[in-house]
Amino acid sequence: MTSSSAASAPCNDMPDKIACIALDWGTSNRRAFALDGGGHVIDARSDDQGLMAVTDRDFAGSLRRFAGSWLDARPPVIMAGMIGSRLGWKEAAYLETPVDLTQLGRHLTIIEDFGGVPVRIVPGVAHVTADSADVMRGEECQMLGALLLRRQRDGVFLLPGTHAKWAVLENGILTDFRTYMTGELFGHLRNSGSLAQVMPAKDAPETFDIDAFDRGVARAGAADAPSITHLLFGVRSLSLFGKLTPATAPSYLSGLVVGTEMRDALRWTPARQVTAIGSAKLLAAYARAAAYFKITLDRLESDDILPPALFNIACEAGLVARTAG
Repeated sequence: MTSSSAASAPCNDMPDKIACIALDWGTSNRRAFALDGGGHVIDARSDDQGLMAVTDRDFAGSLRRFAGSWLDARPPVIMAGMIGSRLGWKEAAYLETPVDLTQLGRHLTIIEDFGGVPVRIVPGVAHVTADSADVMRGEECQMLGALLLRRQRDGVFLLPGTHAKWAVLENGILTDFRTYMTGELFGHLRNSGSLAQVMPAKDAPETFDIDAFDRGVARAGAADAPSITHLLFGVRSLSLFGKLTPATAPSYLSGLVVGTEMRDALRWTPARQVTAIGSAKLLAAYARAAAYFKITLDRLESDDILPPALFNIACEAGLVARTAG
């Protein structure tokens, strides 16, 4: 599948123009970008063949099938995300905070079983204290992309998704971050258990109900908001009394979990200007929640900033020589 936002129309001699292949290979999905010598995207594709879909640990074969003719000229491949986890192709050791994002290219893990084509995995980042630990894989590259695009070396970053991240960058150094299982929690509750009984069928068309989402955010964000476990049961009980319908319940649930995440994040770092990186659809929802909490989001789409970040890492590692243009 070709991404309409990230790719230009491929040409017949495109493999000769590819200087680097950049991949974000996650647990459930992956996306890839063919980059020229200046780091510009000349083609892009994505599919649902995340690492959990790879059988017999044949990551090399999966990559060959996915990249196809992109590999004809044997360009180097730079990968980020869960492909570097213990369940992935090869574990890329975490770098512990504080981490200089501009130095990620000096810590790549080498893949040796790909027919001589240089393949590297970007390390994840860990924040470990005496009584807690947190990790990320892939988000560090997206923050590097913001640094490169906006020259933004300081600030608070939000990366929503299955495991949403809030992170602090100080002079280009990733110093601290927190993870919230917001997307995963929503998915489980939406599709299984007692709350799924008041939701539309899994295969039914589903729309985003703005009013229901806003109600959920306000309920979770109130100063006297109860525990999330109580709030979640309210999705079921409100439905029993007709205050939520199958059409509005998913959006209300989404508002609850996003609002709970944002309320806690503001206790951790009381920022009012936050750089948010993700898909347009997800960023739009988070922007509504941010407005309730009087936060201004500077929104960046990940497909716009991830390719140049991975290209920069490949150049730093000496895999690619950047050309003018």
